Amino acid sequence: MARKQQQQACGRPALMARPGALSVCLLGVFAPLCAAQAQTTVDPRMERDTVDARSRPEVETAGARIGALLIAPSFGIEADATDNVYARGDVKRSDIAAALKPALAVQSQWSRHALQLSAESTIKRYARLPSENVETFAVKLDGRLDISADTRLSGDIGTARRVEARGTSGDTLFGAAPIAYTVLTGGGELEQTFSAARITLGGRYERYRYQDRELAGTVIDLSPRDYEALTGSLRAAIGIGPGVAAFASIGLNRNRYLAPPIGPDRNSHGLTVLTGLAFGLNRLLQGEIGVGWVRQDFASPVFPRISGLAYSAQLKWSPTRLTTLRLAGGRSFQRSPIAGVAGIQQHEVTLSAEHELLRTLILRPALRYLVADFRVPAGAQQRQERYFIGTFGVGWKLSAHLEIAGEVSHNLGRVSGAVDPARAYDRNRVAVSLRWRL
Repeated sequence: MARKQQQQACGRPALMARPGALSVCLLGVFAPLCAAQAQTTVDPRMERDTVDARSRPEVETAGARIGALLIAPSFGIEADATDNVYARGDVKRSDIAAALKPALAVQSQWSRHALQLSAESTIKRYARLPSENVETFAVKLDGRLDISADTRLSGDIGTARRVEARGTSGDTLFGAAPIAYTVLTGGGELEQTFSAARITLGGRYERYRYQDRELAGTVIDLSPRDYEALTGSLRAAIGIGPGVAAFASIGLNRNRYLAPPIGPDRNSHGLTVLTGLAFGLNRLLQGEIGVGWVRQDFASPVFPRISGLAYSAQLKWSPTRLTTLRLAGGRSFQRSPIAGVAGIQQHEVTLSAEHELLRTLILRPALRYLVADFRVPAGAQQRQERYFIGTFGVGWKLSAHLEIAGEVSHNLGRVSGAVDPARAYDRNRVAVSLRWRL
């Protein structure tokens, strides 16, 4: 399964956010709301004085400006060592690998509207296990149309080639090369501000197509995994106090497998309703907490309906100017790569931190715990997978153009129910990278 965690943007429910994305989202929520009511205004300079948002002009590069475009190419080299490449409990193989990571970003510099093109690629080679070699890429075009001061239309379209990471639910062909797939995505959002309120209407389309693999001389047809999803969302937020907004949202989804089903039909549709509070615009505490209800119905009656509590939370606490703590968690529904399994219900929590040891030396520890419950036909043996990941990363900006980074991680995978016991594993990894930016 491609563990595609939905990244949160204002008006779209999700679990996780990129570093800095939460701040941008909250600024987008509160800026128009606070402007309408003087008593809710909080000094935004405090938000810019955090570890991830602080300006460091002595080690920052702006790229090359050509007319109204800002062009920022970069090139990275990464080396890593892993003591359990296959992420299994029975066959443990260690290896070292090297990867080349070129990237390019082109961004408009207009006073109104915005357009950005980004592209990245990874070419990875192993020293002793060439069957694990992979090539991936991603290209994305996104833009924003400022219709008026209160109305904004944004959208994006992109394509990517990815692989199922070893040890995940989608890694089901031990002995074959990593499973590769291409994904096409596109979506848009319309945001409208009314005095102290904001309404966001969004929609998104995603399509996954898997490449066949050869196992023990036999070609394995992976087209039954091909999948498309269509989602829509509506969200309303209103300022109710100093730096606090209440919100309510509803999300609809329709999921369809593209190939004729093997066994019961796993197509599904569902909805998620959330209500909660978003708060922020000061350095000390920012975040969003929502609770509600989720329901997912399947085309085949042999799969029981999923329904129950829905929740999502993202908290960002900066007790000092040098330290930021983040807590994110939630419940989500994911598609299943396994025939006979309708989908996967995930509960996930992540705790991470950023600490500025020196002005150009940032420490980034993180802990992540995920529980995946597989939805099987009534009466079938239940299946569950649990993952724990602990990482400690460090980033050191040597100059405006050069940065070195390192990371140590420990992974645990545990299984129960109708699962191959060998899929329980422990794995350690060490990586060092060097990146140059124009």
